[in-house]
Amino acid sequence: MSADASPMPPEARRLMQAWLAATPLTQACCGPDGTVWAASGSWCDWYGAAATSAGGRAYRDVVGDERFARHGLHLDLARRGRTTAFVESLEQPGALPTRWARVHMAPLALPSGAVLVSLEDLTAERAREAVIARQREQISLQAQEQLRGRRMTAELEKLRTLLDWRTTMLKERNDMLQLLSHEIRQPLNNASAAMQATMKAILEVPSDASSPASSALLRAEHVLQQVIGTLDNALAAGTILSDGRHALGDTDLPTLVKLVLHDIAADMRGRVQVEQRTNTRTVQLHPTLMRLSLRNLLNNALAYSPPERPVVLRIDETEEPLALVLEVIDQGPGIDAALLPKLFDKGVRGPNTRHLPGAGLGLFIVRSVVDLHRGTVEALPNPAGGTLMRMVLPQGLAS
Repeated sequence: MSADASPMPPEARRLMQAWLAATPLTQACCGPDGTVWAASGSWCDWYGAAATSAGGRAYRDVVGDERFARHGLHLDLARRGRTTAFVESLEQPGALPTRWARVHMAPLALPSGAVLVSLEDLTAERAREAVIARQREQISLQAQEQLRGRRMTAELEKLRTLLDWRTTMLKERNDMLQLLSHEIRQPLNNASAAMQATMKAILEVPSDASSPASSALLRAEHVLQQVIGTLDNALAAGTILSDGRHALGDTDLPTLVKLVLHDIAADMRGRVQVEQRTNTRTVQLHPTLMRLSLRNLLNNALAYSPPERPVVLRIDETEEPLALVLEVIDQGPGIDAALLPKLFDKGVRGPNTRHLPGAGLGLFIVRSVVDLHRGTVEALPNPAGGTLMRMVLPQGLAS
């Protein structure tokens, strides 16, 4: 007790004890000697002390040494006439939430050195603040998500605009290529037909002089067929196969074979032998693209086979699974094993093809067309020497 502290009169002390025992407020009175003179039941409950045993005990013993380090500092300030306040937390056992309180300390006029300690329960307020903080965080996250959504929508709109522009440009390009192809192919076809008619007329003339002329016409017609084939391959690679939208339909197989043979240059056509192993007439194909694929395979086989050797077009079928099998068999030098993994890639040509026309599109188009038919194509060694190109085209898919 300080030298100038005066004791509280017994009657006043008894009245304070009675008042604190009856008040709903969370309060206690700490005397100048550091003991708890009186305390309300809720104050005792807060610090886990029995209401009947708190009075007369040292304040430090009631609140505990760890908490008293702060309480003692503010008690000293209050004894010197200052009103102070601070916030403290109280951990609870188990999963119970932490309790919070604002501790007020105010000096009492009588006796000198006594301090009135009041607790204001902040637990509900802190819980509300935590809820508000979580809500604010959620609102912030939602705002960020909305901002990201708006940005993604804007990016998607830009991409959609770019895609629409690209689609329009591709359509215009395809239309232009189709127009150029028609304008170029038609004169070439007319020239080829005129050459064939002229050659027929020359052959009807009984003269040895007709042989050089017919040979020249055959060579010219062969070159024209190569130009037409190259043009068709370039058009297919650039336009026909670019969009992938080609429905399969019923196709007359004998008619398709006749058209393919007609596409072969007249001086090479006689070397193609058709081997029919099935009586099937109607198959499900894309006739234009399959005609182009067969022409490419036959032209390759004819180009790489010795001129005196035939090339076989074999037509077969399987039942399990139901499929049309088309094979082109030559007796050429075969395909280098190192070339096989990339044989069907665009622009790939063998090491001995510099003297032959082409841009490496033929087999690429074959594979693309077979993929469109959900089939397979492979290059196999011919047991008699050369290469066997096999296309397996599933049937019944259109239905």
